[in-house]
Amino acid sequence: MARGISRGALALIIVVILIILVALGYYLTLPAPTTPTTPTGTSPTGTTPTETTTTKRERMSFSIATGTTGGVWYPLGGAIAGVITKYVPDTGATAEVTTAAGDNLRLLVNGKAGMAFCYDYHIVLLNQGKLSIVSNKSEPARLFLALYEQPLHVVTYEGSGINSIYDLKGKRVSTGPPASGTEEQALYVLSALGIDPNKDIVREKLSPADSGEALKDGKLDAFFWSGAVPTSSIVDLATTPGFKIKFIPISGEIADKIIQKYPAVFHKTKIPKGAYPGLEEDVETIGITAVIAVMKDFPEDRLYEIAKAIFGHLDELAAAWKKATQLTPEKAYMQASEEARKYIHPGAERFFKEMGVIKG
Repeated sequence: MARGISRGALALIIVVILIILVALGYYLTLPAPTTPTTPTGTSPTGTTPTETTTTKRERMSFSIATGTTGGVWYPLGGAIAGVITKYVPDTGATAEVTTAAGDNLRLLVNGKAGMAFCYDYHIVLLNQGKLSIVSNKSEPARLFLALYEQPLHVVTYEGSGINSIYDLKGKRVSTGPPASGTEEQALYVLSALGIDPNKDIVREKLSPADSGEALKDGKLDAFFWSGAVPTSSIVDLATTPGFKIKFIPISGEIADKIIQKYPAVFHKTKIPKGAYPGLEEDVETIGITAVIAVMKDFPEDRLYEIAKAIFGHLDELAAAWKKATQLTPEKAYMQASEEARKYIHPGAERFFKEMGVIKG
């Protein structure tokens, strides 16, 4: 065996090693292999992937401005609030006790309430900037839905000598509770006919129940009342033994004169015969409609969902208001005046279109 590697063999080994090192260096300088990429937001086939995550919407809570605990608006508002909270996702509502429609609208306009019970003409006057008891400027109130019509009752008794609104002059007359819808409408009527409520009549400001008692006791000659038919206190008055009530019509030229002066407020209607004990003929009168109002910025999708929830659960409202089961989408839109319907909220409009009430 040789004592070592010959010089020739050693030189060959060195050359081979150098060749290997040079080849390795060249390979290391090559760019790394790449893999095909696809544009952001598409799959390799070019289709948009289905969204797999959802964002939960913000919870919305608001109050519904209603009325006194003795009226229909407060319990009805509570029932509506219950339906909203129960059936509209991420939404809660509560009923708030108030004094009258004017109070409700002040809360609504100032952002203290999300919904408000009021009358159809209030929406018109607010947008026209003509409802000074609420605001001295135009306010973007919107119609949500109409609940029921309220004919204006003018009640007296047989033998009072009162056959016309003009005959109220010199008489003791209640124009309704202070700041109530009844008082507001009574003053519109008297003003349109040139009757000064502070000079031409002996004015009282009583509830219908108190008015009925005063009428029976001979302390009052007549009273105004704006309310749904039938109103329980008038039913009680009509069933009093030995006492016969009488309704004063508002019709013909008298009605035309009032409506001409306040076209956004009243429409012609009637108290139907049989609505009260002993009422054998229809009584022509004027009326307004009780509605729920919201502001223009109430979320459209949310109001649409609320409308669907309400009409899907009218049976739950009937515990507070027996006629709830008779409310239809058509009535909830058409009962409001034509002027008020011009201010329908887009969310409500979407619902009524879906129900076929609004065409186009």
